[in-house]
Amino acid sequence: MNRGYVRLWRKIEDSAVFKNEGLLKVFIWCLLRANHKEAFVQVKTGRGLSEVKLLPGSFLFGRESAAKRLDMSPSTVWKRILKLKTLEFLNIESNSHYSIIHIIHWPVYQAVPENSNSESDRQVTGKEHRQEFKNYKNKKTSTSLSEISSLEEKYSDGDLINRGFEAISSTRKTKRISDSVKLSILQQWDKYPADHVMAGIRIYLEKDYAGQGKKENYLLGIIRGNTQQKPVTNILGCMVMKSTGSIALDNAYRQQGYQIL
Repeated sequence: MNRGYVRLWRKIEDSAVFKNEGLLKVFIWCLLRANHKEAFVQVKTGRGLSEVKLLPGSFLFGRESAAKRLDMSPSTVWKRILKLKTLEFLNIESNSHYSIIHIIHWPVYQAVPENSNSESDRQVTGKEHRQEFKNYKNKKTSTSLSEISSLEEKYSDGDLINRGFEAISSTRKTKRISDSVKLSILQQWDKYPADHVMAGIRIYLEKDYAGQGKKENYLLGIIRGNTQQKPVTNILGCMVMKSTGSIALDNAYRQQGYQIL
């Protein structure tokens, strides 16, 4: 089956990639996987599908499928992808649903000879590629910030939410989290009642779980535990519930107006 071709520069022989046969194999595979022109693909994200724009030199990446294709373990593939990123051969854009790999110098590697007159063979220049990628990133960042703002509006205590994210950020070496990670966390929280989320954050902060290196997944476990509690209204109209067995959690519910039995 004719699948076309990619160009491979002879100067790769002088690169650090060429000295490692496993790294070279992964890099060549990336060249073969990359789109030669702009494309839109559908990706499953949670309950539905999202349309993802891929620029020339970009492709969707999954370490499990890559491992099968390359006959390597998923961890080995991922280490070599990160090595290629360190060597500035590619960039990786990831969120909770998928990853996109961008080959940095794709327009240079795949430049069409000057005597080619085929418009269909034309590759964008390096400058065009960088500008389009910049526009794509700016548009995506703007969309993410809008979604983040919309999800945060459901919580009455914005300061508590901010302190929660500051605590989560402290579990990273860089002491920060990206907007895509923040959006993913908010989307997870959105599956639960707002008061349960805030109660979980209070416990997370009071117990200093972040200081113990426990990240957002641990906080999500606390929120899930909160959701399993079943408050009821007594004849006086007060919201009452059984003790959770945790003093901190009980106090968090009392702060929200619950009467603990």
